[in-house]
Amino acid sequence: MGTKTISIRDDTYDLLKNAKREGESFSDVIDRMMVREKGDLSAYFGALKDKKLLEGLEEDSRKIRELSRLRI
Repeated sequence: MGTKTISIRDDTYDLLKNAKREGESFSDVIDRMMVREKGDLSAYFGALKDKKLLEGLEEDSRKIRELSRLRI
């Protein structure tokens, strides 16, 4: 496997650097982000199975909708 040199803006470099996990290369970060872009939702299945958490999210959503109506 070879390597390539690419030019990126400083702000893009900073974003990649901040996304980098311990032990990861920049190639690893880009690969991870590209996989996430494809929208593999299987990692999220069951994430909201906690009924109390789900009810809290629903309540927060309701409050946000009410507040947005008041601003109009």
